[in-house]
Amino acid sequence: MLTTHPSALARNMKAELQEVMNMLRKHQGAIDFSNAPIAEREELATDVAGIMDALFEVMKKLPDE
Repeated sequence: MLTTHPSALARNMKAELQEVMNMLRKHQGAIDFSNAPIAEREELATDVAGIMDALFEVMKKLPDE
């Protein structure tokens, strides 16, 4: 049976969450420069920012080592 040390799991989880954050940043940039109505862009940007904030809070709770 293969066991993984909790710190390795936390590092992997942080790396995966960082990847998701990077994808969200790209989406946020696309929203900013889209042709959608401003109200729709603002709503989408707010949603993306909220998701990023939630991910950051999860990342802070993961152990560093």
